[in-house]
Amino acid sequence: MNRKDIWRYKSLEQLENKSWEPATDKDTVLAKRCIALSKIPVIKLTASDLRVLIGQSFNPDYLVPLAIEKLKDDVMVEADLYPGDLLKNVLNVPPTFWEAHQDLHADLKLLMRGRSVEIETEIDLPQYWQR
Repeated sequence: MNRKDIWRYKSLEQLENKSWEPATDKDTVLAKRCIALSKIPVIKLTASDLRVLIGQSFNPDYLVPLAIEKLKDDVMVEADLYPGDLLKNVLNVPPTFWEAHQDLHADLKLLMRGRSVEIETEIDLPQYWQR
């Protein structure tokens, strides 16, 4: 294992040095799921897990690179809801993230290029991605 990849074997709680309170009966199903997912190593997160966490604005610095890896297999992967749902949540990450991570921005644009017609037909692209 490459030393720079050690972060992949840590949970969001460990990476952010932040502990979430245990879920309670008052928490929504979504909140319970996010709390549970924040405690497992990020390398074990599925496309569906990434879609949920990214959609709930959890740390894109760790989650977006993993999501892009999943999208390399199929940019329109269905992560529980509809084809392209993971991509949609990744595209909704604020433009400030993409401006600070030009390498990831370029990677994602390249992935999307091959299926641009399908993506534009199936996904309501955020303004930032309509350039």
